Amino acid sequence: MSRFSKLSILYLLMGLFMSIFNGYSQVSESASARLDRFLKENSHITFTPLVSDATEQILRHNVYCIALETTNIYDDSGKDVDEFIVIDDGTDVQSCQKFRKNTSMDFFLDHLHEDFSLTSATAPLFQDLLDILYPVEGWKLDKREFFFKDGKWYFLRDAYMRSKQGFEIQVDPEGKITDMRYKMKWDVPDRS
Repeated sequence: MSRFSKLSILYLLMGLFMSIFNGYSQVSESASARLDRFLKENSHITFTPLVSDATEQILRHNVYCIALETTNIYDDSGKDVDEFIVIDDGTDVQSCQKFRKNTSMDFFLDHLHEDFSLTSATAPLFQDLLDILYPVEGWKLDKREFFFKDGKWYFLRDAYMRSKQGFEIQVDPEGKITDMRYKMKWDVPDRS
């Protein structure tokens, strides 16, 4: 039997298993309606556009802060608010999540204006954009810095021990961003 046939059969069996499993785990329509009503009564969602010079001059798409406010959960009269920063490209919404590992940010390049160049003149504006999309806690603001070395921009967002973390951005000679990644840890580059 060919490799393609074995994979096809494996996928077919996995799909069959998942459909049977999901069939037994579905919530009834009445329970689903009650749960939906509970969520609607105890939560409120707002979408706030985040407009600034940085978002307007660097990004092609709109940025929003989604705030999910929940109340009356666990007999607690207080409220919890979770906020999410997203970029809406008109078709899909991309979350600006917190980084927990080294992350390639190829997806981000599609959000930039085609004529945007990252240079010493625009680097402070780019730092402002990062502060909007990937905010740093107030007690870490002094860890932020940016600099250019060996064809790469570094926008550092946090530090611990002798290591830093943040964005490493490769640019071409005109300043067009060709690669962007978030690195959780690297030794502080010598800027001399």
